[in-house]
Amino acid sequence: MKLKLIALAAMLAAGSVQAAIDSGLPNLDPASTGNGELLLNLKWKDGNKSDGDQSVSAAFDLGVTMNEAASWNGVSGFSRSWDLNSYGNAFGTFTAAAEMANAEMNVIAFDGTESAGEPGEKRVLSTTNGISATGASLSAAGTPLVPTPVNDNFNNIFGNVTVNNFLVAVNNSGSHNGAANGASNADATSGFAWFDNGTGMDKFANLSGFDSTGKFDGSYAAGSGILSGEAKALPFYMLVASSTDPIQKATMTPFGYDLDGDGVIEFGNADGLNEYGLWTLQGSTLTYANPTVAAVPEAETYAMMLAGLGLVGFMVRRRSAI
Repeated sequence: MKLKLIALAAMLAAGSVQAAIDSGLPNLDPASTGNGELLLNLKWKDGNKSDGDQSVSAAFDLGVTMNEAASWNGVSGFSRSWDLNSYGNAFGTFTAAAEMANAEMNVIAFDGTESAGEPGEKRVLSTTNGISATGASLSAAGTPLVPTPVNDNFNNIFGNVTVNNFLVAVNNSGSHNGAANGASNADATSGFAWFDNGTGMDKFANLSGFDSTGKFDGSYAAGSGILSGEAKALPFYMLVASSTDPIQKATMTPFGYDLDGDGVIEFGNADGLNEYGLWTLQGSTLTYANPTVAAVPEAETYAMMLAGLGLVGFMVRRRSAI
C-alpha cells in the first residue's frame, strides 16, 4: 500500500512542477529550491457521519516564502494580514459547509533541501495549538507546548507519504496552478487533497510532535459570527534537526519578540506579557502579529517633560512668594 501511495505521489508530482505554490520539497518538485511557501489549511471534521461524511478542508497559498517568514522573528510589532475573501469563493465555500465553532487551522511551510551530513538545513515552519489568546492555559511561563520530536522523526517528515501526497494533490486542485496565490477546497470525495484523507494530515502531528493531542492544529470556540469569538491563537515555530544523532531532540525555535530581553520567548514574562507571535483568524481576516515593545520616549520628549516640570515648579514658587 505504501509503495502504491509513493508511486501515485510521483505521478502527481510530474504534473505539478509548474504549480504556483512551492512545496519546498525537491523530491516532489525538482524545480523547487527548498524555500517553500506558507500554506494555510482550514479543516472541519464531521463528528456525526450518519448522513455521510461531510468533513471539509480548504488550502490557501499565502504568497510568502519560508525565508521571508523567517525574517519576521524578533521584529517588535511586526504584523501581516490576508483577506481570505480575496481568494475567490474558497473561503465562502468552506464556511458554508463547516461547523465553524469546531473549525481548525494551521499554517505550514517546508524546506526539504540538505547537504549530505549537514543537519539544520531541512526546515519546517508550523503553527501548533495548546494556548488561549493570552497564553493563560499554560501552567507556567516557558512551559513547552508539545514534545519536541527527535531528529530521526523530524527527518522522516520530508519523505512522509501523507505529507507528500497531500502537498502534491493540493497543488493540482483549485486555482493553485493558475493563480499567483491560489486556493482550493476539498471534501471526503477529494482523495489526497482532503486534509483528513486516510491517515490524514491531522495525524501528521503523530510524526512531527507539534501537537500532543493527536490533532494538527488549534480548535476554535463558538462565536457570534464566522470565527469572531475564537478562544485560540496559534504560535509559530521553526523546527530543524539539532545534529546527526537520530535520538537527540530536534531544535524547536519559537517566533515572537523577547520583550524583557532575557533570551527566552515566554507566554508570561516577568511583567506577565506574552512574547509569542500569534496567528489568528477573525471573520475572513488571517493575521500574524508579534508583540510590540513599549515605546521609549526620545531625548527631545524627555527635555520637554523636564522643561514643563521646571515651569510648573517656578509658578508654584512664584505664587508662594506672593
